[in-house]
Amino acid sequence: MKKYCGLLIFCFIAYSHLYAQVRFVIESLPEATPATDSIFITGTFNGWNTSDPAYLLEKQPNGQLAITLTIPELIAEYKFTRGDWLKVETGKKNEYIPNRVIAATDQNQTVVVKVENWQDLGGARSFEYLIFYYFAVAFLALILVLVSRRIFQKDISKSRLFITFNGLIIILFTGIVTYYVVNPIWQTYLIIVGQVLFFIWGPVQYLFLKSLQSKDKVTLSWFHLVPIATAVLLTLLMILLPEKVMILTTFVGASLPLNKLLMVGTGAFLVLTYVLKLTLEQRRTTEIRRQDLSFFTTLFILVNLTAAVFVLQSLFVEYIGNSRVEWVEFKFIFAVISILVWAEVYVLWRDTHFFKEKSQSYHIDSADELLSKLNVLMEKDKIYCEAELSLSRLAERIGTKSHILSKLLNEHYEQSFRDFVNAYRVAEFIELANAGSLEKLTYLGLAHEVGFNSKSTFNLAFKKITNRSPREYFKTFVM
Repeated sequence: MKKYCGLLIFCFIAYSHLYAQVRFVIESLPEATPATDSIFITGTFNGWNTSDPAYLLEKQPNGQLAITLTIPELIAEYKFTRGDWLKVETGKKNEYIPNRVIAATDQNQTVVVKVENWQDLGGARSFEYLIFYYFAVAFLALILVLVSRRIFQKDISKSRLFITFNGLIIILFTGIVTYYVVNPIWQTYLIIVGQVLFFIWGPVQYLFLKSLQSKDKVTLSWFHLVPIATAVLLTLLMILLPEKVMILTTFVGASLPLNKLLMVGTGAFLVLTYVLKLTLEQRRTTEIRRQDLSFFTTLFILVNLTAAVFVLQSLFVEYIGNSRVEWVEFKFIFAVISILVWAEVYVLWRDTHFFKEKSQSYHIDSADELLSKLNVLMEKDKIYCEAELSLSRLAERIGTKSHILSKLLNEHYEQSFRDFVNAYRVAEFIELANAGSLEKLTYLGLAHEVGFNSKSTFNLAFKKITNRSPREYFKTFVM
């Protein structure tokens, strides 16, 4: 009886081995692999048929290729092809490699492989010269991030939004550069992660532009965060648990994957929503805006509208047709988006204070009183003779704030603080010089007496006011 039991156990194990379930997973493909080619597994288990549809590997949500087979033999040999023996896998240097071998030792097992090369391609791959342009855009965005502290100084809220927006630009265009130099499996990873940017892109640009238009602090709300969190969760599922979300790889329409429709379609729709929201708010606003900021906002709206519409149009083409071009290869989209970086560089080149809060128009109720105090300090106390006199110190002496004093000088004297003070100093210098002070002091010594702290500052101020150097002035106007 024991002999029969042992025989039955042996037969059961042998039967299990003969019909083992093996899952083959390709985790890496050669960079030159055409995106439109299908990958087949061929071996002793299918008579070495290189293009048998039953042995076609399916693309997983995370970009890997996989197939589960029942292996009817203890030891099987196999290789991967692109449908023909001329397109069979080879080694790193395009050399012939022996057949792969699988021993069906377990009833269920997973085999993870890397395909190094293809016989017909030999590692050849066309070079994308746009990489240089994409890298330049990312580099410009990086420079903008580095100078953001100087641009915004103490405005932390705007600085963070500015850095976040340009940080997204850096990630996006660095990702594109990387996309063109990695293998197709990693390209899919980049695409999946890039799709999340759609959900971040809309709210970040909206908040960035709103912060430029308003002096109030702008923050994220749950309305902005919920779609982003949902997209991140779905992305993690596709990358970490592809077998659990295989339904996302099913096609909607002719050749549009469900996961692409959900991620890219929803993301583009959200961008359109923010564009519409920003457009309506801009049209409803009755306050007077800076013309350059209005143009800047309009440019952002047009760029995002163009990119979003193009993405939705491409999804529609895939839905009704046979196009399977990945959205990340739409060079037109990234060429349009790059305009935003060049726009930032252009406005900063024209006006380094563009992103700063512009001075607001307001009425100074106590202007006459402040002017009276200012006149006493300048005419009677001669406060301008203090070499360390600053706008804030003068404002404090007359009991007001620096920005109010600056506005007062601009409106009533049409001068900046520095020009206003230097005019008094030059006038005092001339008066003392005519009174004979130059007989006891040098030009520089007398300049120090009236508040100038350097020779160059004195000469520049004197010539700006009199159109002559000090020596030319006193040579012409000898009293």
